[in-house]
Amino acid sequence: MQEIWDDDGLAASFVDAFEAWAAANGGEVEEQTGGTLFCEFPPSDDQIRMRVGLYEAGGRHRLRFDTVREEIELKLLTHFETTDSKLILQSDKASRTFFLDVQAGEWRVEKRPVANVS
Repeated sequence: MQEIWDDDGLAASFVDAFEAWAAANGGEVEEQTGGTLFCEFPPSDDQIRMRVGLYEAGGRHRLRFDTVREEIELKLLTHFETTDSKLILQSDKASRTFFLDVQAGEWRVEKRPVANVS
């Protein structure tokens, strides 16, 4: 997985990959600054409206995902991977992972405890 953030905000490699993934899947970038990137996937006959983005707030990196039925906000996701229709975002120690498959209209969040090493 690659880094989402760098010293200047969102890493250029993430912005490029996110924008390419969104465009390939019918998404429209709504907002893009050094520390904010939001994309909307308009509703269609087969899919509900979805909006996904990453931003900085209160000194923390955050993910925001909205549909007409659900709102998810996660903090401190640091790594990403994209495939044809999937966006995968993960925390440093893989304690939280967000999966979004736009074409299938499916998303999920996995949370795992991080073992303390003493």
